[in-house]
Amino acid sequence: MAHDSRTPVKYLRVYSMADIVEQFRAALVTVGIEFALGERIIPDGTLHRVRLTQDKPGQRSGWYRLHLDAPPAGAAGDWRTGYRVNWCAKRRQTLSTAELRVLLQRFETDRRRARAEQEAQYREAAKRGAWIWKHAKAAAPSHDYLRRKELEPGIARQRGDALVLPVLDFSGYLRGVQYIRPDGQKRFLSGMKKAGAFIPVAAKPDGKRQLWIAEGWATACTLQALRPLVCVIAGLDAGNLANVTAEARHRWPALEIVVCPDFDSVGRQKGQEAAEKACAKILPPPAEIPPGCTDWNDVMAARRQGAAHA
Repeated sequence: MAHDSRTPVKYLRVYSMADIVEQFRAALVTVGIEFALGERIIPDGTLHRVRLTQDKPGQRSGWYRLHLDAPPAGAAGDWRTGYRVNWCAKRRQTLSTAELRVLLQRFETDRRRARAEQEAQYREAAKRGAWIWKHAKAAAPSHDYLRRKELEPGIARQRGDALVLPVLDFSGYLRGVQYIRPDGQKRFLSGMKKAGAFIPVAAKPDGKRQLWIAEGWATACTLQALRPLVCVIAGLDAGNLANVTAEARHRWPALEIVVCPDFDSVGRQKGQEAAEKACAKILPPPAEIPPGCTDWNDVMAARRQGAAHA
């Protein structure tokens, strides 16, 4: 069964190679690592990348390594979150001293190899992102997404019909890019390190101005227009708010930070968690939210339309 260093392990009895593979797959599902339909498990002891059920088309954020030699064991994880688990087919109390030593050495070797593979993947994504950003053209003000969101191009560039936005860390290193299609469909460059990264609206954070952290870029642009004296960035999505806020707090312990989540239940929950963990403030939603509005960009657009029809 899958486990990490914090939890005890229950092991399943081993029968055949097929049994080991299915036990491994079932154990991973119990801890939230579920391979997409059609993904095979190859028990050859080497690292394999796979699609997870929550991956979008083209994404392969999962990985695993499964050994059949005694004691049969493996590891797997999600590169997006950094989460990883170890698994062994035998009960711990039934392992001999030699088997336990082999198992622990194997887990440590697999951990180092997975980390090296992940870092190489991040570097390659950053390299591709830098090339894409360099060769992208200035975004057209008439781009459908910009028109619909009533935004100026700002820092956005364009490649084909997709907007291209830079994804940075707080040192200014470009980790990759985000694409936004005319219909609003969003996609991050595959292999990019997302945790703790953000998209700037204008000036990069420097710790001298109050920092506001929204979810998406359109919302961040809207808040920046409303509060020009603060620095607003987009934390990419609700799930990354805590990572970005924690990185900012670590970098600037005394800085006033405001988390600005969307209005849906997930955004509010993740925003509250991010604010509490980093001792930051949270921007409450407006007193009245027009129907169909889920963020500040929606609200301001609805208000403008209301004023125009008044």
